[in-house]
Amino acid sequence: MHHQEQDTRSLALHTAAIELMRGDETLIKQVLDRLARWDTHVSVCSKPLRDEWVRILRERDWVTALGTDERGNQLRQASPVSCVLSTERRLEIIRATATNRDQLHLLTSENIAKASAIAMSA
Repeated sequence: MHHQEQDTRSLALHTAAIELMRGDETLIKQVLDRLARWDTHVSVCSKPLRDEWVRILRERDWVTALGTDERGNQLRQASPVSCVLSTERRLEIIRATATNRDQLHLLTSENIAKASAIAMSA
């Protein structure tokens, strides 16, 4: 899988997860709890990224979480939000991004537009 495809898939997964979290505060608490557990047994090297996720969740800074820049991609690679998506929804997104390889540019543009709309309405 190419980096662009991975980034596209990750953005699609995070866009879906953030849509859910925006409508359900208990999901945000669930993710914050997951981050607290990670702090007890995950490498100290990724602590700055975990701290940034705590800030993002507390401040509802969806623009940063869905950023299409290098920092956004980096944050999504160390993300705790996958737990809010059902297995079915996650697989649906994975299948959509895997079967549309020849439409990757279009899919990326659609996800970026959707992510931007969600972030701006926060």
